[in-house]
Amino acid sequence: MHLFATDSDAFARWDAGQQLLRGAALARAGGQADDGLEEELIDAFRRILADPSLAESSRAALLALPGLPELEEAMVEPDPPALFSALLALRRRFGEALAAPLDQALERITPQWPLIWPAGCGDRRLTGLIWNWRVAAGDAGAIAAARAAVDGRSMTLARAGLQALQCHALPEREAAMAAFHQRWQERPVILDAWFGLEASAPFPDGLERVERLLRHPRFDPMAPNSVRSVLGGLAGNAPVFHAADGSGYRFLASRIAELDRRNPITASRLAKVFSRWRSYGSGRSSQMGQALEQLAAADLSTNSREVVEQCLGAA
Repeated sequence: MHLFATDSDAFARWDAGQQLLRGAALARAGGQADDGLEEELIDAFRRILADPSLAESSRAALLALPGLPELEEAMVEPDPPALFSALLALRRRFGEALAAPLDQALERITPQWPLIWPAGCGDRRLTGLIWNWRVAAGDAGAIAAARAAVDGRSMTLARAGLQALQCHALPEREAAMAAFHQRWQERPVILDAWFGLEASAPFPDGLERVERLLRHPRFDPMAPNSVRSVLGGLAGNAPVFHAADGSGYRFLASRIAELDRRNPITASRLAKVFSRWRSYGSGRSSQMGQALEQLAAADLSTNSREVVEQCLGAA
């Protein structure tokens, strides 16, 4: 913990923090939060937020939580929905416990938002992280600021605002998503970000949401980027894709089989999301294996069949 809070070697400090944060997330995912470790992390974060020697980009890197893929690798039998909930709970706790220093940091960096890249880059990155934590804590000011960013001039801040609101069933989230869609609906490359966020929204109607996206008038089924945004967004949606009943696996297997008929390259790449199916617990592994068998039974292209057979044959 001392390395994380004070070490002068930037990489050593970041690496120490990532190890500690992995431990905190894994403990929560296992059902037993380590309150002592989390309190120590909060104290370390408080010192990092107050450290005048740090660039804002470095500060943001030190505060960043590990990603889901990395956490899955650290579990003997990965439980993606539990890990997702653990990360959300940590953001909420850190956002509540560090409300004052986070708000002070936000006040300090806000004047740098308009600076032209690379200036202001670290300030905007840290802003997104602060919004994430404070929105998770239910702070009305952060929720309003994240919503307002979608109407601003900075695409970085607009996306940061959407990401901060992403996991929360709030009116501001719906308004922000609608505003982003309205503003960028004529720009497919930008609108793909909207498709990806909608597909990865961790709400109970996740599969119905993806179905609607696939029928959306702005969705181009022949454009690989659009397809990856929606189906890739679903694959990264831990609560929906990894639902215990296997519905997410079966749904994606069906969509990949359909996609394979018109774009086998993209379909074969998407099929690789099933490659680690044996690493999960017996229930989830069985459900994912059944979805793979469902995909194997389809009339697949050479590319996709090779990927599916490699997945099924993986030890």
